[in-house]
Formats: sequence, C-alpha cells, structure tokens
Amino acid sequence: MQLGISAITHAFGKHKLNNIEECLLKGFEGDFIKKKVGIETRYSAGDEQATSDLAVEASRALLEKTNLKPSDIGLVVVITQTPDYQLPHTAALVQRELGLPKNVASFDVSLGCSGYVYGLSICISFMLANSIKNCLLITAETYTKIVDPSDGATFPLFSDGASATLINDDPIYLLGRGVFTTDGSGAERLIVRGGGSRQPNHKDYIYHDGRAIFSFMMTSVPRTIEDCLALNRITLNDVDLFVFHQANEFMLKSLGERLKLDPKKVVYAVRDFGNTVSSTIPIALEPLLSQRPGTILICGFGVGLSIATNTLFLNRRSSK
Repeated sequence: MQLGISAITHAFGKHKLNNIEECLLKGFEGDFIKKKVGIETRYSAGDEQATSDLAVEASRALLEKTNLKPSDIGLVVVITQTPDYQLPHTAALVQRELGLPKNVASFDVSLGCSGYVYGLSICISFMLANSIKNCLLITAETYTKIVDPSDGATFPLFSDGASATLINDDPIYLLGRGVFTTDGSGAERLIVRGGGSRQPNHKDYIYHDGRAIFSFMMTSVPRTIEDCLALNRITLNDVDLFVFHQANEFMLKSLGERLKLDPKKVVYAVRDFGNTVSSTIPIALEPLLSQRPGTILICGFGVGLSIATNTLFLNRRSSK
C-alpha cells in the first residue's frame, strides 16, 4: 500500500495584521521589517481562540474539501508546542470537536519548525503498522500568545495558524526517505522556560536567538539536504521546487544562495502569512497540489535545535 499526501487545507487566527504598521507603532525599524524579515501580513488568534480551535477549523475544511465523513478517519496526529492545556493532549480535543469515532488513534507530537516533515513519516509508519486508511495530520500553533509584544526579535515574525493534511492510499505526492538531525546543545537558543516541570509556576515569553538560529541553518541545513538527495538518489537539478520552513525572507534567500539554487525554484510564502512554525511548509505546499510539480524537497529547521528533510514525488497513478 502506497501512502502519501492527498489534500491540504489551512486556517489562520481571526485577526489579520498589517505587520509593517504594527511594528512601526511599536517603534521597530520599518526598513528592517521590509528588507530582512519580509513579512507583510501576520495573523493572531483571538483571546477566545486556542490551538485546538484553529486545528478544528482547518480539519473541517479538509473534510469538506475531500467529502470524507468523520467516521472515515482512523488516525489524528497534532503537531504543536502551544497545546490548549498541559494535559490532555490536543488531539483528543480535536477528536471530540470533530465528532470522530472513539476507535480513532490520536496523539500529539511536540515539535516546532521541523514538525511537519517529522509528522509525515510518523503518520505513514503508524498507518502501515496498523492498517489505517485515512489520517489527519494537523499542525497548529498560537505563538503570538507566548511572544513579548515589546521584543523586536520575535514580535514581527510569528503568526497563528493551522494546517490539516489528508494522508491516504490515493495520494498526489508520495514521501521519499527522510533525514533527521538534532542538536540539543543549542536548545536554549529558542526556548520558553516557564510552565514546564523545571519552572512550573513561572510564566515566560519565548526567547529567540536569531543570530544563532541563522548560523545553525546556514551550516547544518545544506548538509542534511545533500544527505537527503543522496539517500533518494537524486540531485539538486532533479528537484522542481524547494519548500523550506518559512522563517523569514532573509533566511530563505540566504539558504537559496548558499545552495546556489535558481530563485524561481524556491517557494516564498512567508510575506503573506508570517512564520506559522510547524504550519509554514504545508501552507506553502497547499497550492502546489493543483500545480503538481514533479519533485519537491521539503525542509524544516529550528527549535530543538532540529532539522527534518524529505522529498515528495508526484504520484503519476493518482486518480485525482
């Protein structure tokens, strides 16, 4: 049985923000936002919106788009680092709100920017091991709730959103073999210290060392891409499009230049929706499912510090 990506939908927080105006109001440098960050529009969840609300909205759109019934779903996996609660897992809340059957498997995965690429392999492996036909892979984050509004290193970047991906046996894209790396020595470069078991009673904002993350990306991501290409027996020239984690425009351009890629082959979507963490790759992939380029390389990198890279191959036998 061949499993892969059949459809993708997304949802954003209820508030659509003009990022340039918002940043100027806070006294951040406008030219830096335009030329380096390159994010013109962001979204923030309303006070009443939690991560599961965005996950459910994206999932309902997916069920409607694919004409599936809740009873058709056998697995729900939610990638998030901003869950509704410390417990229970957010996937259980999604199961309840969508009216999915009680015999559905559901769990969360705590990963950030590399989470979607990890999630594809996790879901497909679980489905094959347990003979599951349809899976909802959900990415959902509300990072604006953990961002300090006065922090110019984080406020202009993060956006609230979710994606829902249908994985089944009639895919448009088949998954290749992935390469996954972890460098926990850099874990404190992107961290929220409060609220966990080490500091349970301390509320904290996200700390983001942009220079360290940039250095990590520029030195480590190209190697994992080379390894992934070799593992799948293809070259850079065989890849039609590159969909990297949409961190900011400067990082995307820098990575493309380091790899000496044709700029037309690098997908830029961050300008229109901001850094939605684990959702940036699937949101950028969504319109490509109808365009159907032959081979797509996907790569997520960030919190952990972690990198996940894989390839998507067009399924020429898809009935869609």
